[in-house]
Amino acid sequence: MQRVEARWPGQTASPLSCSSPRHIHHHEATHARVLHSAFIGFTHHANLFNVDTDLVARGSQYDEGRVSAKVRRAFSTQCKCGEYLRRLRWPSGVMCPRCGTKHLSYIRSRRLRQCRACRYRVSVITGTIFHRSKSDLPRWFVAIWLMCNSPKGISAKQLERDLGVHYETAWYMAHRIRRAMKHDIFEDKLCGIVEIDDAVMKSDNGTRWEGGSYVLGMASRSGDIKLQILNRLRGEEVRRVVAENVDYVQAFYTDGHKLYRKMHELGPHQYVVHQKEWVDGEVHVSFVENAWSLFKRGLVGMYHHVSTEYLQEYLDEFAFRYSHRHEKSRLLDLVLASSAC
Repeated sequence: MQRVEARWPGQTASPLSCSSPRHIHHHEATHARVLHSAFIGFTHHANLFNVDTDLVARGSQYDEGRVSAKVRRAFSTQCKCGEYLRRLRWPSGVMCPRCGTKHLSYIRSRRLRQCRACRYRVSVITGTIFHRSKSDLPRWFVAIWLMCNSPKGISAKQLERDLGVHYETAWYMAHRIRRAMKHDIFEDKLCGIVEIDDAVMKSDNGTRWEGGSYVLGMASRSGDIKLQILNRLRGEEVRRVVAENVDYVQAFYTDGHKLYRKMHELGPHQYVVHQKEWVDGEVHVSFVENAWSLFKRGLVGMYHHVSTEYLQEYLDEFAFRYSHRHEKSRLLDLVLASSAC
């Protein structure tokens, strides 16, 4: 991966001269923190999202090259992001999340609304993935935009560099965003013609995970896909997972694996034996195999390895992005609408 020096827009060279490669590497790695006093002069260049000057003084910055001009203009301030989120969350007017009433009073000094019935105080981020986060909404919105527009995903280290935050903050934001993505994809079940195929994930040392190595992929010909870890590689476990995620199925298409011998119990079932052929008329599993190929490339190229504890979250993120790949302009709105989870 090409390493890019941390540099403000318009800056042609480092303010300090370094005589050795070791000093140059150290200077680039800590550029935003060590030279914060020199960055004050670049405020008019660095304030890409109209963030406060004190954020610039701390060395926080956004990677301008990775964020479109449209996103920067639309979500440049905390007020713009809050108003956009309010319209998505309460299109018919603000209501109390506790009792459901629309009679709320606005507390100007606290920038909160208080329910007149139950006295519950609520803001636009109450009960969302942004709640109790020290990061401002412009950073959250940019992080969501980056995760939605990276076909193979984006690592927490890359978010750390793009958002100008610590790694722990980037990791925390990424997992909260994945929670919102999971909330969206589990609302609807698959229907029509459904392709089913299993895959094996590898652990850090190259061996199979015990109890979490097998993942089942279910893809509808209409475009939606769901990926779920199997507790065990058994036919009854496969049928249980499929039954929980499908509805009004026209036909199941699988390969000739023995796991799928009793799939006819759930609906019409046809399969293709890969030892003989890959396609038999309309019967094939190419759609779900293409999804597996893209996910594995992202797993190896972006994340390098994933803990079994969080594997399902990465599967949900990929399933969300893949299912909505033809409506990329709506991905940000879909995540924000599902953020209250």
